Amino acid sequence: MTGVRISSTEIAIPARAGLVWSVLTDLDSYPAWNPYIRKAEGRLREGARWRLERTLNGRAYRARQVTVTCWEPGRRLTWRGGIPVPPLLIGEHEVRITETADGVRLVQAETVAGLLAPGLFPWLRTRMQARFTAMNEALREEVARRLAESA
Repeated sequence: MTGVRISSTEIAIPARAGLVWSVLTDLDSYPAWNPYIRKAEGRLREGARWRLERTLNGRAYRARQVTVTCWEPGRRLTWRGGIPVPPLLIGEHEVRITETADGVRLVQAETVAGLLAPGLFPWLRTRMQARFTAMNEALREEVARRLAESA
């Protein structure tokens, strides 16, 4: 998709990629730890359709259907959704996990395109940055919690 990256956040997580991936893809556990995507349903594979319920300031505000466009266990997950016909607003969400000497570096980013995108960039950028940061921090905390449970 040709578009503009509106948000990109990253966080260091002191854990192995496999554990971070398992928490990220444990969709059933999202209501317990994820402040941005409060509910997620779908099959865990590329091409799957997911239903995501996202929040704004802790309140449910929109459920959307997305399609998983990349599924590389322990490394990369992407999905795409929006209003495709006519191409009003299409978003592609990416989560990348990269091994480091101290654990992993997780990058979460959103790229948008479509007729409505230019007018919404400033509004979306601020909100997405805050949501991704909150989700990244909650993911790190959930990974730490699961590590402590297994110790």
